[in-house]
Amino acid sequence: MGENESFWESLIYAHPTCVAWKQEAEGSIYHLASILFVVGFMGGSGFFGLLYVFTLLGLGFLCSSVWAWLDVCAADIFSWNFVLFVICFIQFIYVTYQVRSVSFEKEFQELYSSLFQPLGISLTVFRKIVLCCDAEVVTLEKEHCYAMQGKTPIDKLSMLVSGRIRVTVDGEFLHYIFPLQFLDSPEWDSLRPTEEGIFQVTLTAETDCRYVAWRRKKLYLLFAKHRFISRLFSILIGSDIADKLYALNDRVHIGKGLGIYKMNTTETNSFIVTPLGFISDFKNATLIPVNETVCENWREIHHLVFHVANICFAVGLVIPTTLNFHMIFLRGLLTIGCILFIIWATLYRCALDIMIWNSVFLVVNFLHFIYLLYKRRPIKIAKEFSSLYKRMFEPLHVPPELFQRLTGQFCNIQTLKTGQAYAAEDKTSVDDRLSILLKGKMKVSYRGHFLHNIYPCAFVDSPEFRSTQMNQGEKFQVTITADDNCKFLCWSRERLTYFLESEPFLYEIFRYLIGKDITNKLYSLNDPTLNDKTSKKIDRQPSLCSQLSVMQMRNSMASSSDSEDGLQQFLRGTSTASSLRRTSPYLRTSGKMKPIEESGEDDVFELPSAAKPEVQ
Repeated sequence: MGENESFWESLIYAHPTCVAWKQEAEGSIYHLASILFVVGFMGGSGFFGLLYVFTLLGLGFLCSSVWAWLDVCAADIFSWNFVLFVICFIQFIYVTYQVRSVSFEKEFQELYSSLFQPLGISLTVFRKIVLCCDAEVVTLEKEHCYAMQGKTPIDKLSMLVSGRIRVTVDGEFLHYIFPLQFLDSPEWDSLRPTEEGIFQVTLTAETDCRYVAWRRKKLYLLFAKHRFISRLFSILIGSDIADKLYALNDRVHIGKGLGIYKMNTTETNSFIVTPLGFISDFKNATLIPVNETVCENWREIHHLVFHVANICFAVGLVIPTTLNFHMIFLRGLLTIGCILFIIWATLYRCALDIMIWNSVFLVVNFLHFIYLLYKRRPIKIAKEFSSLYKRMFEPLHVPPELFQRLTGQFCNIQTLKTGQAYAAEDKTSVDDRLSILLKGKMKVSYRGHFLHNIYPCAFVDSPEFRSTQMNQGEKFQVTITADDNCKFLCWSRERLTYFLESEPFLYEIFRYLIGKDITNKLYSLNDPTLNDKTSKKIDRQPSLCSQLSVMQMRNSMASSSDSEDGLQQFLRGTSTASSLRRTSPYLRTSGKMKPIEESGEDDVFELPSAAKPEVQ
């Protein structure tokens, strides 16, 4: 007991408080360490931010250890700084391993940086997608066929990485497939998980091609496990189908306006590829100069405040980087540790320079801490927008604060009473606005002929927005009227365009959502005789495989060669989806693949609380 009491007395009571500052300053090694600490504390989060922080802090603690060994002759200061250096080194190795464990071959790196990274997809999520295709890129030689009409089964989903593929039906050219486009998105979207089908087109490589292929069953199982990946592929596939139909329409009707939705060619985006990866450079590390003098007499143990401050630093640095609030805890504990170091330097060490340096550390860490708390603050979504956010934007990991900015400054809520027109055909300009229906139902007609309905959480004028991105001054080709009392969210097109240009992530999200919405509208045009109840179910569960196959839509457009618009002829057809599906020789139920729950399909799924649609 006597030894314990003497230990605590030496730890707490054996250190008189300072009366005046020490005259001499700390050594140059200490100030070098402090500079490294300041620069390190300014680092951010993320993989490479953590590498930056742990590297500089580790070097700072190493310098402090040398300073404690040579200048201060304090065993406890040396021990603590060396322990903190070891922690930073271990964290550095761990984060480096994480970065290297999610690095990919060159083609997958290009695919990620060009397509998935702009959508905010993390490397860990992309790794799951890559593992689903066995991290393999398939080669297709020139003039070899990826699929042959009437022969090749639809058993996978593929995306072209390099090269160009020609699509033909009965020997007639339809369109090309370019890099970062799906090869068989129409075929994929036209089948249920339990069905099998055969290609109705021939896909031939015009050049040496490389593509990534996911097997249907493995991909559906991935969708069942990860709802976010399912939603992601849903908008990618839907937008890809819209791109193919636009390209096909422009080929068939060059120079002609489409009778219902006027479409324009969209140029293939050029992508700047930045390879991922991290290469650590340990060879260029420089040794810190060491003084020739060595401590002969070690000083007594320092005050308890000093040790509590080091404990705060150690706990903050040892927190796993995979923890959700890791950076908040780290900055909070560093802030507390800096406060304790200031108290220790002022009251017991009597070192003005140590007090000043730790005050700088305190300011930097406290500002980071406040900023992180501000970013994590709860964002309250307005009641009118909550359903829209949960259904369209939250599944794609759009942050609430970004959605709030989108809906808070650049749009307004407007209403229409039953029978009022949102747009009149050949009269209303399409340049003014873009809208999403929040409540009610709208009816779309062309020259008095009913086309389809628009339901909540769907764009009102997505085809017009897409077709007039390059051409100004065009008019609506359809009439849109309110079938009920409607409420919709309306953006000024010009202000929305400027805002999206400043937010690349949201721009990509909008681009794919609009493409997906156009594809849904084209599907809903196939069967205008559906009653409202059935239409609502299809809209709320827009699994496109339950409607008319886009393969038949594509082939119908290609086969129409007279003066009548091909797509217009197709859209005026009265055949129902169910009858076509029963008579199609290209579809059959799979005896191998077990049924997967409807929530595991490749499209926008109902919220868990929503009732599942009945199978007709």
